[in-house]
Amino acid sequence: MKHTSVIRKFAALIATLAMVLSCSQKSPDQDYLIRVNDRVITVDQFKRSVDAASEEAFPGEQNVSLENIQDLRVRVLNQLSEELMIAAHASTIGVSVAEAELAGRVDAIKADYPDNTFQETLLENAVSFESWKQKLAMRILVEKVVEKELVDQVDITSADVAAYIQDHYPDGAPDGESPDTINQKIVRHLRHQKAEKRYPEWIESMRELYPVDVNQERWNQLARGAR
Repeated sequence: MKHTSVIRKFAALIATLAMVLSCSQKSPDQDYLIRVNDRVITVDQFKRSVDAASEEAFPGEQNVSLENIQDLRVRVLNQLSEELMIAAHASTIGVSVAEAELAGRVDAIKADYPDNTFQETLLENAVSFESWKQKLAMRILVEKVVEKELVDQVDITSADVAAYIQDHYPDGAPDGESPDTINQKIVRHLRHQKAEKRYPEWIESMRELYPVDVNQERWNQLARGAR
């Protein structure tokens, strides 16, 4: 079906995000793998995240090497650790996702699918609507924190805009677009571009504020290919 691959990629992208705020407080005997403050990712949650990422990275492959799987596990471990830190920081700075905001995003995504193909595609990928909606909420939360902490803090100068225009619009604005509209797009693009460069330093500062505790015994078992 036309949108199946889109939903599959989308589901794989946000599958790990579903774990971020749905994690309960850690109990002394909980089989956790990653912990940030009172938020945890269990071993089973981690495995499900790896399975979703593997479906995206190695679609249809039956014999993925242990080396490639382990590389994937490391990437997922790093991603989940970052997401736990960001979720913890969201609580600190008062960032959340309103129900109306989530509903609007859901409606916008559904609008791209004709008739009943949206629901059909979810069913084909064994994803319930409520589960998908929860995952989307987690994704929006992370986006909002990054927007507030990085994108909104970037300063764009007139020289930055002029240089971009010279490189990308040497003949002036395209027909049908006003200079103001193009200028706004350029500023937005440059903000995200600069924010992306600042992200590694920013996430390192998050590690100092929200230290990540990895259960080394369980991680070593996973590294050896234990199930």
